Amino acid sequence: MNPSLTDPLAPGSVLAPESMLKIGLRLGLVLVLACGLLGCQGAGATKAAPPKAPERPLTPGEDPRVQGHLDVFARAESLVTRWDALQADGRLPEADALAPQIRAEVDGQFATFAQAARGQLGPHAQYLATSALGFSGLPEATGVLVERLGDNDAQLQGNALIALSLRADPRTPIDALLNRTSPSMPVPVKRYAPLALGKVIEARRAAGVPENAGVAQQSLARLGSLAVDHDPVVRLHVVRALHALGHPGAYEYLAVLVADPQMRVRWAAAAALESLGDPRGFSGVVRLLSDSAPDSKHIIRDILVSYAGRLQGRPLTEADVQSLGVGPRAWGQWFNEWARARGYTPAQFVRGGTPPALAPTYAPPSATPSATPSATPGTLQPAPRALQPAPQPIGRGARGGG
Repeated sequence: MNPSLTDPLAPGSVLAPESMLKIGLRLGLVLVLACGLLGCQGAGATKAAPPKAPERPLTPGEDPRVQGHLDVFARAESLVTRWDALQADGRLPEADALAPQIRAEVDGQFATFAQAARGQLGPHAQYLATSALGFSGLPEATGVLVERLGDNDAQLQGNALIALSLRADPRTPIDALLNRTSPSMPVPVKRYAPLALGKVIEARRAAGVPENAGVAQQSLARLGSLAVDHDPVVRLHVVRALHALGHPGAYEYLAVLVADPQMRVRWAAAAALESLGDPRGFSGVVRLLSDSAPDSKHIIRDILVSYAGRLQGRPLTEADVQSLGVGPRAWGQWFNEWARARGYTPAQFVRGGTPPALAPTYAPPSATPSATPSATPGTLQPAPRALQPAPQPIGRGARGGG
């Protein structure tokens, strides 16, 4: 399997740095059809594992309806695979135009996809259907996906969490996501629970759902427990969720993550610090400018331009931006002068210090680089990626990774 399709931090990953800055991941698909449903033959083929639901898997010799199911799944896989390829190629308008077709395919056979997602058509069909429900426009799809979070299969839970991230349904139960945002969870769950949590938090805010201080505090604590996880994908998604949460307490975690060993995690944390507007984070972003490669310094420069405008309550002038450029020393001097002019002390700008009380009148747009190295600028909305195939071997007629 191509590592760029399963690891957003691998070399050659389709994930664009600008997506890191917005912390909205573009995730690709790796889908397979059910070997059990296809009646795989030949050496190395194995029967599908027993279903998790009471009804056992259908096979061509037992139920004439299975061919109809296969047609439905094959069409869905073809469309989603095409959509994913368009996303990876940066052909985003074409991908956006294809999404309604996928939605129509899934919703036109919603009962079949829901049945399959519940394990009643075999394990391979369950993986595919769980993934495809992320495109559904029906509210019932969220409930089916939340059910899958109770499954014993960690990979299937991971697929459900990715699909919930794509749906970004404000009606998704927050508790179901919080309970899986924990260091004790299996890797696929740890990786994608923070991503789903962040997307649902954003969706609830956009839908006007009243903020709940208790939920915000619990989200912060749960995310903080994963902020130093050894898996960089987990840390990246934690940053994305902290960005969405916007809680002042996120600073203490972001101040650590902006110095992460993985550069893309650092980029994401820098953008989150800018959005938070805590002046204590400014110096960490300046240090990141020092550590960035020449062809990516403009990414951090754009974050600093937005960050500085947020702090001083008005955007920097074009002359200021040109003067500051991409030099860490110039940006450090700008910040020192800004702090000195307001009578702030150095102790207020270190971790654990008391941040100055700020009431900025200017809220700049989130820093979005105009160009990024080795990436195609485009949508910052997430798409399902790293969906796991069923653990059984894939036989003739199935599609796997190479």
